[in-house]
Amino acid sequence: MRYLIIILLIVFIIPMARAEDHPEAMQFLMANMPAQDHALTQAFLDEDIKLAYKAIHEVPWGTSIPEDIFLNNVLPYASLNERRDNWRPDFYHRFIKIAKHSKNIDEAVEKLNLDVFRTFRVYYNLTKRPKPDQSPYESIKAHYASCTGLSILLVDALRSVGIAARIAATPMWPDQSGNHTWVEIWDGSWHYIGAGEVGALDHTWFTQRASTANEKYPIFAASFKKTNLIFPMRWAPELTYVSAVDVTRDYKSFR
Repeated sequence: MRYLIIILLIVFIIPMARAEDHPEAMQFLMANMPAQDHALTQAFLDEDIKLAYKAIHEVPWGTSIPEDIFLNNVLPYASLNERRDNWRPDFYHRFIKIAKHSKNIDEAVEKLNLDVFRTFRVYYNLTKRPKPDQSPYESIKAHYASCTGLSILLVDALRSVGIAARIAATPMWPDQSGNHTWVEIWDGSWHYIGAGEVGALDHTWFTQRASTANEKYPIFAASFKKTNLIFPMRWAPELTYVSAVDVTRDYKSFR
């Protein structure tokens, strides 16, 4: 009987994280969200917080995520200027089993990078996608997205299952071949992957280009936490509320 009670506590009580149990999470969101996001409802934010904590208590690596990484790269409900969708409940229920049954973060990321786009049937297409900065459900509805839309969708799916993830981008490659957006994940350090692409971490078609990035042609990672840098959005250069960190030097090690 004692063991049955313990099991019931683990299954039903421990995972039931409550937003009010984590005031630091609400404080972080409120302190760093763009001004227009203060219109988001309390229920929306509460659910975001509860499910973010629930996820990290269910995956093998969850307790090893430092608080600052969790707050800035698992908890946030958005990455850039995309429409604010309530994606976390849906994505959590769809993808948590994949994460729980993966032996580590890297394996989960590679599996989800395939499964997410197969599940929603979202593909890269610059002419058929409605706009570059689509929210997850805008991309799912259209079935097409830019590299930015694909990356937003993947970041949200990863965050929903307790994987720290963020958007990375360059406004222009050093060879003047255009801009690009992709995803970075944290497994103890930051690594990159192309959204919807088959392949391992830190190895994709733009590896060589990224390794040539420099001060004139930098690479930035988006940050929900406010910084003194602005994330460059080629589709909306007038918007300055998305913060960034300069990660150009990190890509020198991926040659």
